[in-house]
Amino acid sequence: VSKNCDFPEDVKTKPIIGDYYYINEELLLKIKPKYFLSNDKTEFMLIKYKNSGIKPLYHKYETIEDIYSNILILGRLTNKEQRAKDIIEEISEKIKFFNQNNRHKGVKILYLLQSKPIITIGKKSFITDVIKKSGNISVTAEIDANYPVINEEFIIKANPDIIVIDYYCNYEPVRKLFPDKPIIVMNKTQTDIIDRPGPRIYKSVELFSNLIF
Repeated sequence: VSKNCDFPEDVKTKPIIGDYYYINEELLLKIKPKYFLSNDKTEFMLIKYKNSGIKPLYHKYETIEDIYSNILILGRLTNKEQRAKDIIEEISEKIKFFNQNNRHKGVKILYLLQSKPIITIGKKSFITDVIKKSGNISVTAEIDANYPVINEEFIIKANPDIIVIDYYCNYEPVRKLFPDKPIIVMNKTQTDIIDRPGPRIYKSVELFSNLIF
């Protein structure tokens, strides 16, 4: 697992192979995995392992449908394809439920990961799709990027109904920009759920469909 993995509890018993920027090559070659699972932005880090007997698998996740595809791929690799299909169906049904029961549909949301510089979500972030499937609208949905840096003028002009910031984002600069707007600060657990494209993605949709402001 990576240094950032903390769910489920079982990850705490696994050897830590590294993080986004560093891989413990000695440990990697020692445990001899058949596959190396990573995202499609880290190919440059893993290409050298192709000749070591470890096959890198690069997962794309720009939408919730991409997450479904990744779950299905893992199901096939582990001979649990039917279980993977069942999980996808369960997630899909829960997402539909939360969308249908959203009492504030059409709310314009600004989601921020960082305030200095201002980093948000763009068209290629799965979180944009999460907000859409919750029944709401991300005001940065048309920016053709994953996690773009934007300026103050842009977000003020976007005129969001509500600002949602993750656990690691500094609150004070955001409040100064939007003195009269409701701001919701996600706790660490909620941030981990939103920022990670896995089987708990339905919980991410639930968070955005149940915003109280």
